[in-house]
Amino acid sequence: MLRVERQGELAIWMVNRPQRRNAMDWATMEAFAQTVEEATQDPGLRVVILTGAEGAFLSGADLYEMAHYRTTADGYRLGQVMGEALRQLEEAPWISIAAINGPARGGGVEVALACDLRVMAEDADLAFVQVTWALTPGWGGGQRLRRRVGYGRALELLLTARRISAEEAFRLGLVERMAPAGQALAEALALARELLRWDPEAVRAIKAVIREGDALPFQEALRIEREWFAQLWAAPAHWAALERFLQRN
Repeated sequence: MLRVERQGELAIWMVNRPQRRNAMDWATMEAFAQTVEEATQDPGLRVVILTGAEGAFLSGADLYEMAHYRTTADGYRLGQVMGEALRQLEEAPWISIAAINGPARGGGVEVALACDLRVMAEDADLAFVQVTWALTPGWGGGQRLRRRVGYGRALELLLTARRISAEEAFRLGLVERMAPAGQALAEALALARELLRWDPEAVRAIKAVIREGDALPFQEALRIEREWFAQLWAAPAHWAALERFLQRN
């Protein structure tokens, strides 16, 4: 299932099914979707770290359970539950960090790509294995991958299902930070603490500016960035920071 730990403004979500290398059954997927939805309504939450138990990240859907669900309607349900959960995760006002502490396969990589930031252990690896099951990505991972690495590279990764080392994932821009073996969660916690130092509204605004810029024409994205800047310029947090600077000089 999904284990949730709250530490003030930070939450750690851990998929805890090590007997299946943290593959998600229906109950875990539905718990994940409910947790995301509830978290989007939580004004005190600022950072979420998502990881897996006992040396693995996520292995997508639990194929042992999914073997009993063979219709098109079942496929739509699988895509809907996790696809919508990951859309909400991506659009949430807080920052999400994937701590990739071990192998990530198929839908597990799709989950990681829906997070805002990714920290990957140097001995972990990724693989888009959907094609080996005669499938496409179903949770939005194909589109997120294409936007990150481009058309040709996305096709190559999806059509070969090859393993991607942490070093290559970092080089391709699939992850933002690398960590020593066994230290992905610790590094993700350190990153979370960095983010928690800053004004919450500024962090939310920066995420909004960067996310919205992906989907908008350039001039419209510029306009929205200027609007956020103007609002934050007049906010008390900006003037408090400026006052601290002036007092030091």
